[in-house]
Amino acid sequence: MKIVNLIAFALMMTLSQGFAVDPVNKECSIKGKAVDGSKDASVDVSFCCKKCQAAFDKDPIAGLVKFAKAKDGKCPVSGRDVDAAVKSTVSVAGCCNGCKSKLAKDPKKHLAGLKK
Repeated sequence: MKIVNLIAFALMMTLSQGFAVDPVNKECSIKGKAVDGSKDASVDVSFCCKKCQAAFDKDPIAGLVKFAKAKDGKCPVSGRDVDAAVKSTVSVAGCCNGCKSKLAKDPKKHLAGLKK
């Protein structure tokens, strides 16, 4: 039984790596260097409605720049109050562990410099 569990776990881990979310950026928004995909931070962005979420999901880099400039609790697309149940999570990479930590700690401060 233990072997079956180990095989199932190994298979699950292998498959989950294939569904990993790639970072949306290729250049570090802090230092401007090429990113290291293993140095990524997840950023949660909330919206007022599904329509704004869909607009963000079409172009996440432009959406993250708007998110960085939006007031806390306001939708980065419309400027209205957010509904915490409507959100997207994107992966943003840095060039090093220091940038990854900065992005994770205060994403809004460091996302305005994102480039396509």
